[in-house]
Amino acid sequence: MRAQLSILVLSLTLVSCISVLPKPGPEPDIFRLGEIALPEHFANTPVVMVELPRTPKALRNNRLAILQGGQGLAYTSGARWAAPVPQIMGELLGDALLATGRINVVTPEEGVHPRYVLITEIRHFEIVYDNGNEAVPLGRVAVRAKIIDRNGRSVLAQHHFEASIRASENRLAPIAAAVDAAAQQTGRELGNWVADSLENVSASR
Repeated sequence: MRAQLSILVLSLTLVSCISVLPKPGPEPDIFRLGEIALPEHFANTPVVMVELPRTPKALRNNRLAILQGGQGLAYTSGARWAAPVPQIMGELLGDALLATGRINVVTPEEGVHPRYVLITEIRHFEIVYDNGNEAVPLGRVAVRAKIIDRNGRSVLAQHHFEASIRASENRLAPIAAAVDAAAQQTGRELGNWVADSLENVSASR
């Protein structure tokens, strides 16, 4: 389930024909999120089903989204993520839970029906030019999460996670690194929150 978030850059011109990101070289550049280190054993850990994140229509694709001046999203004409945003973020969040060493993870496709289900909604997954097109942008990722207890048919816990990381330069590699860092931070915080929430349930029994 290792998250392999890649961006295939063919050109970097907005649909509106406004040039924002630096132009790539003649060959495509591919960027991946750093892998999350996973433990080798998960003995006696609760099992959580990680559903595919719910995603706004504007982000329910594999296009690279850019937010300028607080206005609506635009897309680069040739840049693409390796897979749709819900898929790549679902994989990352699953790995983030596993990385705690306190949770095991299954997906709906595995046909397992554990007690706990993690339902997430991606609220932001974009590059933000908050200080103008020539300034260094942010990579922003935000996720709203709920833990559902199937036995009690209730919401066990819910929380909002958000990270904004400033790129070091207004160049493609540092911008991709900023999105990477924001996704990783969001995943770590969410994973620890899920693990803590389930441990609190066990302690209260």
